[in-house]
Amino acid sequence: MKRLPQKIAFDPPSFIQITKKQNKELLEFILAEFEVYIPVPTLHAYLLAKAFKETELKKEIEELREVFHIIDINDEILEQLAELDAALIKEGIFMKFDDLLVGVSAIVTNSLLVVSMEPAKFYPLRKYGLDIIGFEKFLEEVSTLAREEAKKEKIPIS
Repeated sequence: MKRLPQKIAFDPPSFIQITKKQNKELLEFILAEFEVYIPVPTLHAYLLAKAFKETELKKEIEELREVFHIIDINDEILEQLAELDAALIKEGIFMKFDDLLVGVSAIVTNSLLVVSMEPAKFYPLRKYGLDIIGFEKFLEEVSTLAREEAKKEKIPIS
């Protein structure tokens, strides 16, 4: 099995899925094995869901920053965003802004972008250095990695 990159980034649907209560142990394993980067559109979607539940957002943001690498929009991301969008438009490819921002954020941080059921929407960014894996495939590879780690440490795993 090809080793997954150390840095990973999640798109909004995959991050919301991985942070559900039933995935707590899986998320803990992911955090132990990877540097997890969260682009602004992913952060926004997650916080929007929390806002509907009337969660204290300031506290939630502080907790997220303690656990994850939040990819704030900086000059490098803005420059790459405009350049890649222009290049894609010249090719007749029009991406949704949030998808483009998630992809560019991952490219700038050299992260693997993990998407849910729609990895194809990020394919135009592959030639600019974006590595993409579907969410289900990522879960399979993480499960394999967890089993390998458990064997090394002789820990029973369900």
